[in-house]
Amino acid sequence: MENTLIFTSEKEVRFGKLLKFIIPTYLTSLFNTVYTIIDGIFVSAYVGTDALASINIVYPIVNVLTGIALVFATGGSAVAALHIGGNRKAEADRSFSVSTVAAILLGCLISLLVLANLSAILSLLGATDITIAGCITYARWWLLAAPVVIGKELFTYFIRVDGAPTYSFLTALSGGILNIILDYVLVGRMHMGIYGAAMATILGLVLSFTMGIYYFIRKHKYLSFTLRNLSLHEAIHCMINGASEFVDQLAIAITTIVFNRTALSFAGEDGVAVVSIIMYLQFLFIGVYFGFSMGMAPVLSYAYGDRKISICRKLEGYAHRFFIAAPIIIYALTYFLAPAGVSCFTDKSSPVFSLAVSGMRIYGLGFLFSGINIYAAVRMMAYGKGYFSGLITFLRSFALLLLFLAVLPRIFGLAGVWLAVPVAEALTLLVSVWFLRPIQPQKGKVVP
Repeated sequence: MENTLIFTSEKEVRFGKLLKFIIPTYLTSLFNTVYTIIDGIFVSAYVGTDALASINIVYPIVNVLTGIALVFATGGSAVAALHIGGNRKAEADRSFSVSTVAAILLGCLISLLVLANLSAILSLLGATDITIAGCITYARWWLLAAPVVIGKELFTYFIRVDGAPTYSFLTALSGGILNIILDYVLVGRMHMGIYGAAMATILGLVLSFTMGIYYFIRKHKYLSFTLRNLSLHEAIHCMINGASEFVDQLAIAITTIVFNRTALSFAGEDGVAVVSIIMYLQFLFIGVYFGFSMGMAPVLSYAYGDRKISICRKLEGYAHRFFIAAPIIIYALTYFLAPAGVSCFTDKSSPVFSLAVSGMRIYGLGFLFSGINIYAAVRMMAYGKGYFSGLITFLRSFALLLLFLAVLPRIFGLAGVWLAVPVAEALTLLVSVWFLRPIQPQKGKVVP
């Protein structure tokens, strides 16, 4: 395989060379976020904040679909990268193929179950008489398009691992641009509301999905799809290795419900709209950490799969320096740019505006700690130790967050809702530091 990111010695490792992998990965993460944010901006501007709240209520369902995709996309691609580093093509092909088949089948099954009970599930998620119609419209589009939603995520990760991060970025860029154009046409000009926003998003995903299929038919470098010797054991192995991403998406789904209900109790529908805006904006900042970490992951896996531990340690040195500086810069941007970011979603005269700005500045304190937590989780997954990655993610995104969402609002009111994330991230950091110890050489097989 001709891949400039498989370093043969420590002397070959250069940050400039590494950036060729990291930058497209970050931009891919950014444009994946664009799908969500652009919908929010157009819906809020042309339909209203109640419609924005409807989209936010549906997002736990979207998180479940995304979680199914990511558990196999991240876990399976990391396992495939370990095999590529060790020059085990047949095993890499099986990891790619079984992840694709298992994710799409499981996603379709879950979607059918949700569709059969959609109204009841939306009511459980917090839909009210004001928001239920918009929720049903938005949810149906995502559920019916489950194979495309899941397939697009899978292709993005496996194309990157196949040594084509720029093409992976282009799939996200093309879909993102189409989404923006269609949002302008369908929501802004044709006034199709939530229906138009959902259609724009799904058609953008269809374009990215189609480009992914084309890549693996005509342009692939190493990975090939196969139905030979696929096993349930291999599917479970890939799933366990990517468990942290499913935990993260499931946790987002559950905590979004708690966020919505808690904010609703303090500020009504305006509170839910504020949650929506903060969630949209935090994706932009978290995306920096996630993009950098996921950009590093295949390169770490290549080296670890080839037993080049000295290369792994040099790569990690670059990551450590990045995560010393980046959190300070990102929180400063969060604090000073919060008014500009919130103004994209609501008018400055609206009560939602002041609530969202103050909330974003408190919530953003979590960015001082979350980068290291995200990197620690992705790093362990890259080394095929997804169970440790799952522990970190479970703490920061679920257990500690739910604990502080239950406790802090009782003490600090609405400010306690936003403070829950920084406190959960700070405590998780104490665990993450343990998993940042230098990696040790493994005896025997690197990948079971």
